[in-house]
Amino acid sequence: MKKLVTFFLLVILLLEITISVDSQNPSLLKFVLQWPPTFCIILNSAAQPGRCKEPILQHNLTLHGVWPADQRGFSLTCPVPPDPNWNQVFTAAVENQLMAFWPPLRENAQRRDLWKHEWRAHGACGRTTPQVYFNTAIQINNMLQKGNLFNYLKTSGIIACDSLSFAKRDIVGAIQKVFAQLFDVYLTCIPIDATNRTHIYLSEVTLCTNLGGTSFISCPSQAAPTSCSSGARIMLPHPKPQPRALWSFHEEINGRDIS
Repeated sequence: MKKLVTFFLLVILLLEITISVDSQNPSLLKFVLQWPPTFCIILNSAAQPGRCKEPILQHNLTLHGVWPADQRGFSLTCPVPPDPNWNQVFTAAVENQLMAFWPPLRENAQRRDLWKHEWRAHGACGRTTPQVYFNTAIQINNMLQKGNLFNYLKTSGIIACDSLSFAKRDIVGAIQKVFAQLFDVYLTCIPIDATNRTHIYLSEVTLCTNLGGTSFISCPSQAAPTSCSSGARIMLPHPKPQPRALWSFHEEINGRDIS
């Protein structure tokens, strides 16, 4: 009897180890797109507020990052690798292609800052090289036949407007026109303010691909965000007025407003 119990305990232990290892192995990629006006609202209201470059983009969803994930859809974490020779990674051709759909949105951010951050925080977890990572991002973006995901929304009547709101299923349905078959996607939303319970802002849309970034797949349900699932109507906000630059504020406080 003891041998049987020991055998089953060993089987359970091996299963747990296998599950743990599998959960840290990259199984898919998440192509995470953001709505720039919502990103800027979040940035402006952060504990240490920042500003977006102006004019704020409002006709494109831009790439936040390409995030390797496990088989359940959860993003992986890993040690930060040594930096490569970035000049070899970011050739002129690669930079020009990345800027078209993956521009930095923060004011004063250098074009490579965001890309380097995303590689260190996420890309390295895919167990590939920076060159492959960024070329895969370009490859996935090129699979959007209308050029930008916002064009799929727009053709379904989903646009940025302060007086229009949409059901989650309608936004998902518009996005699913990207695919040859119905794949699940992720939506992420933020509250408009502390009192509004009927409407929320769209923040991000996530498409999932196979690990090579050569075909779209369904995003696993286990990691699906719930921030858009309250039943509230979803809006795509226009750019909002931004707070004045911090240096201008300090100059004004000191009685020397030179802005």
